[in-house]
Parts: sequence; structure tokens; C-alpha cells
Amino acid sequence: RIWRRTVGWRRRQRRMVGAKGIMASLVDRYFSQADFDAIEAAVKKAESGTSGEIAVELASRSRSWMAERLTHALVFTLFCFLVALLLTRETGWVTYYKTTNALLWAGIGFVAAFFGWGAFLARKERRRRAVLAQAQGLLHRITSVKQRTGVMILVSLEERQAAVVADTGIASKVAPEYWEEVHARIVDAIRDGKHSEGIIEAVAVIGAEMGKHFPRLDDDVNELPDRPRVVK
Repeated sequence: RIWRRTVGWRRRQRRMVGAKGIMASLVDRYFSQADFDAIEAAVKKAESGTSGEIAVELASRSRSWMAERLTHALVFTLFCFLVALLLTRETGWVTYYKTTNALLWAGIGFVAAFFGWGAFLARKERRRRAVLAQAQGLLHRITSVKQRTGVMILVSLEERQAAVVADTGIASKVAPEYWEEVHARIVDAIRDGKHSEGIIEAVAVIGAEMGKHFPRLDDDVNELPDRPRVVK
């Protein structure tokens, strides 16, 4: 009986591990616990010289691109099917519709819409806007910082994009071009497969810039978590 229970427990554990692997998010795939630790240490170090706060957010995606592509493709497929039916109908004593031809054109329409128009929908500029919109929706997470000196880095993995948003206190001191440079650092690192390294580098340069305008005070307290948070 003990042997059976042990074997059963091990089988359940293997099934759980297998299910976890299947359901693993993109964050789990690209970031290990060691990466989380390294980013957390980088944030602590950057904030040691400034009263500002840095928050790192990680998301698997900023929107459901596949659902959007499928929706557009299916609508276009229906359109192609109906048009093909109308163009191939034969009218005599009875009106006949060539359903087979219509289905063929519907299939062609689906492929064209999914791979053609779908790729256009997911173009780089649109992916970046989607990530920025998500970051702006999460801005409330840093607005509680004293002097409004919070900065958020959001990395969205399916889009291979990032957004860097700053609260009003620090944004009024730093030119917008500066944040573009930080954004470029992160995106370039993502493109090279160096996800955590890009974030760590960005955290360091942001901390140095914040220290110029808001040096650390004697009574400074840590107002935001240093460890990266996963956006659900």
C-alpha cells in the first residue's frame, strides 16, 4: 500500500510539473529566479543614490494579438464566401450557388487575411503603442511616491517591446528624448535575447539620472517594491 501511494504521488507530481510547463507564461520562459534577484539588486543599488523610485513590471503580452488576427480573418473569410456565392450563382428556373467554389475563395481569404493583414496589425509601431497604453494604465502603481518621482519600466514579451513612463516630478526635470534612449537600450537587449541585462542596464542609467535631480535624503524610505512584479 505504501509503495502504491508513493508511486501514485510521484505520478501526480509529474502531471503537475507537466501541466505547469505547458501553462508557463512567457515571463517564466524568459526570466529565471536568478534574473529576478539580479534585477531586484540593480533597483536597490540604483535607488541608493536617489530619493526617486523605480518599478519594474513584466508582462507576457499587452493584448491578445492572436484573437485579433483570428477575428479579422474570420470576418474577411465570411465576406469572401458571400461575395463568391453571389458572383458564381446561376439563375434559371432555380438559382444555384456554387458552394465549393465559394468555400475555396473563403479559404484563400482566410489565409490572406490571417498572414497578410494580421501581420500588418501586429506591426512594430502598433505593438509599441499597445505596450505604452498598458504602462499608462499601470501608472497608478507609482503615483504614490513622494515628490512624484516614480519611474516604471514595463517589458511585454510577446510584443518584444518595452515602455518607460515617469511621473510628473521626474518627467519635468528630464527631456523626453532621454526616455527614448532608455527605451532603445531595453528593446535592443530584448532583440539580442538579453532580457534581464537590458532591464538592469536601464535601471542603472535611470538611477544615475534621477540622482542628479533628486539625491537621496537622510529620511528616505523605500516606497515601491524593488523586485519585479508580473502583470497578470
